Amino acid sequence: MIQDTPIESYKLNRQDILVKREDLACLPPGPPFAKVRGLLPVLKKHQENGIKIFGYMETSVSMAGWGLSYFCQRLNMKAVIFYPHYKDGISRDNQDFQKEKWLQFGAKVLPLENPNRLMINWYRARKQLHQLYPDAVMLPQGLPFQETIEEVAKQVQKDKETFQSLKSIIICAGSGTMTAGVIQGLSEISATPKVYGVLVAPKSKTKMEKKILQMAGVQTEGLFASNIDLEIIDAGYEYTQKEECDCPFPCNLHYDRKAWKWTVDNINEIEQPILFWNIGA
Repeated sequence: MIQDTPIESYKLNRQDILVKREDLACLPPGPPFAKVRGLLPVLKKHQENGIKIFGYMETSVSMAGWGLSYFCQRLNMKAVIFYPHYKDGISRDNQDFQKEKWLQFGAKVLPLENPNRLMINWYRARKQLHQLYPDAVMLPQGLPFQETIEEVAKQVQKDKETFQSLKSIIICAGSGTMTAGVIQGLSEISATPKVYGVLVAPKSKTKMEKKILQMAGVQTEGLFASNIDLEIIDAGYEYTQKEECDCPFPCNLHYDRKAWKWTVDNINEIEQPILFWNIGA
């Protein structure tokens, strides 16, 4: 269900750029979304403990609910997907497409009326989930699993020579989980390219950098401090804002393409060789 992904080469402004096609980590009918690397082992661990029902509070643009529904069906478990239901009744962003996927894989889909901030929505959804299914597990927002970090790090290790030769890596940063996986992998093979994490929504750059390095288990102070160079880039995007610049490979409009646009705009200032880490399509 989950597989290794290729590194492809593309031309950008007459320069070569490598692309890690993590959108191919899960093939159709699963989601083109590399966070499933950690989701699947988490579900299997819960399954071993007798848990069969999982809840998730979706946003209007993510692919997490698709991944949860897909794997729950394959593992003979049940997904309960909550989604923000707005007063005007209008479907936002990718909601219609998302619902189609959730239902296709047998999920129970529940609207959350009068949605608020994301984490408030999450707590409300968890309360409703446990009222319906007391033994269910509510998965954390953004799926920030240690298992994801470890599985992403393995992808770096599998192409050790390539990553040791790089000078720059660009990746979109949402929860920071995938970036942490890349950095953990680099640290484990003693590779030191500069990593640019391009934010997909407004966040504190300092806090995000600290969070990512902590998740990656990278020591930043003292005698054994890592020489990993991480720079967080705020390119000015809101979370649900689309970036529709041209891209030669499948690239998510709400996530990766924001980082791709930054790459296009700054290609002449980024030290080569460069790799773009594509999380989803």
